[in-house]
Amino acid sequence: MAQTKADVLKKAGEVEASLKGKLFLSGARPTAADVKLFNELLGTGNTALYRWVKHMASFTEAERNAWTAPAKAAAPAKVATAAPPKAAPAPAPKAAAAPSKPADDDEVDLFGEETAEEKAALEAKKKADAAAKTTKKAAIAKSSILVDIKPWDDETNLTELATKLTSIVRDGLVWGANKLVPVAYGVKKLQQLLVIEDDKVSGEDLEDMILGMEDYVQSMDIVAWNKI
Repeated sequence: MAQTKADVLKKAGEVEASLKGKLFLSGARPTAADVKLFNELLGTGNTALYRWVKHMASFTEAERNAWTAPAKAAAPAKVATAAPPKAAPAPAPKAAAAPSKPADDDEVDLFGEETAEEKAALEAKKKADAAAKTTKKAAIAKSSILVDIKPWDDETNLTELATKLTSIVRDGLVWGANKLVPVAYGVKKLQQLLVIEDDKVSGEDLEDMILGMEDYVQSMDIVAWNKI
């Protein structure tokens, strides 16, 4: 049975909910489950569709909502069928040419030169069009990053560390979900997900923020870095 629009939206909502705070369905790394879901949503081998989805995702939702509907193509003009030629009537005697009528100053000259007002209006429109192109908002490049943060020992309070890190406020940085992952001998590491705007926050900035918590952090590793 063919899917309705409501079915598609419901499926998209379920996928959105299952991916909250994760890069892939199972966490930080892709599995066969991701491939299966991808193929269910977009099919296999649809190269043009994949490219379109990736391109659409590079724009913000506000930018997509601002797009206008495509202009409808004009209907082709009807070509009138010419009637068969009729026999030409006998030429009438030529009448004397009427004296030319002097031009009336109040008449509108449809083929005259542009007025100063018309030229000014045209120039203003050109400037407005150029300004609109210049100020068009560029797509913001973002990255989703998964970081492993290793403590000094098993007595390090990683919950307290996570609270301190996620309380850092910086333009272009959004903290995501985190969790504690066992390493060995009772030691755990903090796994933190975050999103950055590439032009505002760099990898070195992240190292400074995380390694700056020197009372808690021994080292850090970037597990995954994906453009979104």
